[in-house]
Amino acid sequence: MKLEALLSGLQNPQPAVRLDIVRVLGMVDEVGALAALREHYQAEGDPVVRSAIAWAGKRLYQAQQAGYSTQAEIFRFFGVDREIEATPDAAEAELMEKLERDLESTLQNRQQRSNVKQAGIAAATGLGVGLVAGGMMGLGTMMGGMKQGASAASSNLGSSDRPDPGSKRTPAMKPSTTDFKVWLRRLLESSNDAQREQAIIEIQQLNNPAALPHLAAVFVSDNSPKIRESAQRFGKILYWSSVYWDMEQSGALEAEIKRRLEELGKRTEKPAIPSPNQADSGTAPRAASEPPPPSSQ
Repeated sequence: MKLEALLSGLQNPQPAVRLDIVRVLGMVDEVGALAALREHYQAEGDPVVRSAIAWAGKRLYQAQQAGYSTQAEIFRFFGVDREIEATPDAAEAELMEKLERDLESTLQNRQQRSNVKQAGIAAATGLGVGLVAGGMMGLGTMMGGMKQGASAASSNLGSSDRPDPGSKRTPAMKPSTTDFKVWLRRLLESSNDAQREQAIIEIQQLNNPAALPHLAAVFVSDNSPKIRESAQRFGKILYWSSVYWDMEQSGALEAEIKRRLEELGKRTEKPAIPSPNQADSGTAPRAASEPPPPSSQ
């Protein structure tokens, strides 16, 4: 849900729609709407909507003074800040990549020497190509085990493409159009606060932004402070989820992450890593020596 789409609703000819928009903006503390609300307050002809704008404007001003930001809350809630913090700086990333290259190069050189040695032994003892092939197969199996062990070892080196568990942000979820009327009815009609709060949670988890005006109405007018608090808390999560999705789809999320990484001096792109045989010499990898032909004597 883009803020621009909400703000355009302030121009809707129906007062009820404008009222819904203003209540949503006030519930989610969308400080980005403060200027638009100030401007629209002067032109609003409906007294109920005008009163709601004054209420929302006061809330947003206080939130702005407190340093509140929808984007900051999204980055905190969905773990974007955590992912940025876990990203290694350029020097650290380069060191980790060099360690991986060195390890891979060592394993490949060891495998090449073993291949040549095994082939020479087979030829010298006249055991024939069949035994060489069998030995090579066994060696391949052994080296495969070594490679797996090396992969496990390298996973402990802090490689930039093997992040620590929990360092990745939560994936953005596409907003749904799932019907939430059953849960809304329970929210509005039940006399049990625990059931009503659960209904709010279920509505938020359905991830349908169309539920926001209903949660905002509960936030504004419900008799239970606990239910009003829950309506705002989960209404914000529903709103953040929608904005988060839009940011990812538009490229704004990636651009902001890159900007923050650059500001912190951290790597924003992973460079191409040369093959282990090319890493130090800059030349093409040398082919393994061909085994000598079997002795005819």
